[in-house]
Amino acid sequence: MMKLEILVNDVEGTIADWHAAIEFAGRKLLEKGYITPEYIQACLEREKTYPTGLLMSNGQGIAIPHADYTLVKTNSISIVRFDKGVVFGQMEDADLTVECSIMFNLAFATSDQHMSVLRRLFTLFQDISFIESCRNLKTHEVGKYVEEMLAAS
Repeated sequence: MMKLEILVNDVEGTIADWHAAIEFAGRKLLEKGYITPEYIQACLEREKTYPTGLLMSNGQGIAIPHADYTLVKTNSISIVRFDKGVVFGQMEDADLTVECSIMFNLAFATSDQHMSVLRRLFTLFQDISFIESCRNLKTHEVGKYVEEMLAAS
């Protein structure tokens, strides 16, 4: 399992839209030096064309914005939990939207690692109990939980 830095932040109050959500998540990665400043812009640009909202089978939404690995310094995920849902375009159909209560801003430094972790995450994202746990665990417990689940899957 590759080394992965996971940041978890809860938003008190509102984040207006997916644009603000991605900027918020990216700023957390940037503060730690895990990404280049360009990475945030790249995520925003990519989201316009290829939205990353996923509609879960229970009707909940999650978003997984990401961008080009060449702009990433350290493999990391910025998890943001919103207390009011943020609307993202749907991955399967850009004309549809989904209200997301949690976002995983993925930043991987190499393309092959990106793909393998992405595959594992997608499997986990199909699992409602995984998302519920990410939503409901205490802030400081989420990172460790995600790491353990990735290692086990």
